[in-house]
Amino acid sequence: MAAIDCGFDTEHGWFRLRAAAIIKEQGCVLLAQNVKDPYYYSIGGAVHLQESVEEAILRECREETGLDYEIDRLCFIHENFFQDASDRPFHEVAFYFLMKERGSLNLQSHDVSMYGDSEHAVWVPLTQLPHVYAFPVFFRNRLNNLPLTPEIITTRESKEEHLSMMALKRGTTAFLPTDELTDGVIRLRCRYRMERDLAKNHEPEYRFDMVLAESGQAAGTCALRLGNGEALKYAGNIGYQVFPEHRGSGLAVRACHLLFQLAKAHGMASATITPDPKNAASIRTAEKAGAEFERRVEIPEGHPMFSENTREVLIFRRLLG
Repeated sequence: MAAIDCGFDTEHGWFRLRAAAIIKEQGCVLLAQNVKDPYYYSIGGAVHLQESVEEAILRECREETGLDYEIDRLCFIHENFFQDASDRPFHEVAFYFLMKERGSLNLQSHDVSMYGDSEHAVWVPLTQLPHVYAFPVFFRNRLNNLPLTPEIITTRESKEEHLSMMALKRGTTAFLPTDELTDGVIRLRCRYRMERDLAKNHEPEYRFDMVLAESGQAAGTCALRLGNGEALKYAGNIGYQVFPEHRGSGLAVRACHLLFQLAKAHGMASATITPDPKNAASIRTAEKAGAEFERRVEIPEGHPMFSENTREVLIFRRLLG
């Protein structure tokens, strides 16, 4: 028998009992996003009938991250009154559990369906929360000061508050589903998505494993950084690394072509690859992927890449028209 959610829907509005997770790693909080709604929201979901809130949050974390998180403690009981997308009154009671940190940003999740819409998890830097369209709003000032015993928070969203939050849509990245990024030889399995971090001058990013489609074996890693601002001048949009035993098989070129597809879906007109001049293999990959050499640039002192002993890079650009 299908699980029954603890909630009800009437002509006067609807109610839901929800279990939610506070998942923090490396100065970030994990939030959910779907392809229909322009905002972030907490990991979690409706409690099922005859299911405890503890059982519900462990299930929800497993479904949305692919990992078995452990509960640290209950931090908040949030009673929330707001209007849903159809302007109907919504009354929600949510139990927010802090989950134990795992020491890694990597997830094992797939794009999941939320009322028929593709949903995925995104790491959002804590310093970025005031600048993105994200709920609950109290996350902005409470995640760095979590209570040792549960606190009750009650919020009633006004129209003014709703409009103020909607104004943050421009600073919120609309990440896309990635489960279909495959060419039949390799598949890009998303490790994680990361929202921009203005404090560190980092742009939004996807991190992937390159997985052999036939065997499921990981053969390397790659990344796509979104945008074309100054922050990406040296790092470029695309990065890749193939494990030694799989080098020479053209896997990095295949990964680049899949990342070009994703970049184009984000509306990018071009994508850059910036190999070290001493890395002949990476230069060949950029050329075989169809990127054209533009110029050589020196890395300024003080840049993170300079401290990693990179002194200059070659900028290759692939047009995505």
